[in-house]
Amino acid sequence: MRVIVIGEPCIDVIHKADGHVYNEHGGISYSITAGGMLEDGIETVPIIGLSREDRPYFEKLFAELSNVDLSVFYETAAPVRRVDIFYEDENNRWECSTQPIEPTPFAKIAPLLPAEGIHVNLISGDDITLDTLAKIRAAAPLARIHLDLHNIVMARMPDGKRVRGPREDFLDWCSYADTVQLNEEEARVIDPSMPDISVLAQKILAGPTKALVISYAEKGLALFEKWRGETVEHFFPPRMTAVVDPTGSGDVFGATFLHAVLLGRNFSQATEAGIEMATRKVGAAGPGGLLKTRKMNEHVR
Repeated sequence: MRVIVIGEPCIDVIHKADGHVYNEHGGISYSITAGGMLEDGIETVPIIGLSREDRPYFEKLFAELSNVDLSVFYETAAPVRRVDIFYEDENNRWECSTQPIEPTPFAKIAPLLPAEGIHVNLISGDDITLDTLAKIRAAAPLARIHLDLHNIVMARMPDGKRVRGPREDFLDWCSYADTVQLNEEEARVIDPSMPDISVLAQKILAGPTKALVISYAEKGLALFEKWRGETVEHFFPPRMTAVVDPTGSGDVFGATFLHAVLLGRNFSQATEAGIEMATRKVGAAGPGGLLKTRKMNEHVR
């Protein structure tokens, strides 16, 4: 089996609340790293564009992962985006970037379809177009598509700062996905007419989507799924761990969740697996730090 991973690579310039500033592989790097670490017989195939200058930086990270196929990287003229991430505390942050974003064209994705799993992570919000997602579903009707709506709610201000706001077409995006993921802040702004997250979940699950995950960061996580015509909610309490860097924990969760679903686990079991890997990420800095945790536990099952 294989999972196609779609999302923007970027380099994060992380500004911690204590004044510490450092660079990390960012964006879709977290999802790729997590999928590659699982070593569960599922191949991770990232479709990302990199400039000739940036490619070695990312290849060096992914080269440690034997089941990540690097052959479908394609070359772009522009460098990957540098994203400044400013943390106000351990979990609250805001982002700034003035570089333009080029969506991945369907022509780069089509040769790899169909596939058993497709992880669409809207790192920038403009990683692919809605039309491309529709074409992916049409070309791979039996694939499990996991969609992290993520920064689809982010608008870019003239100074590069990004702020969350409503997204009128979010149900159109959800209609092409089997499972959908959001964090609490994203869920609360995406549809102003639905301030109650449980009502939002019912709205999303009224369409083709079978399950919705809402992360509440340090407060835990909720899974909503269809069950005999009803929307059922399961709450998962937070795992206690030392917080080193929460950046990318949602991306890590999504990759692990999709792998677990493809291996036949139910949504609750897949959520547990995702939480385990995301908790590891919270205790490690960057994708490289997550890779180092393999020494503690080689496989997440």
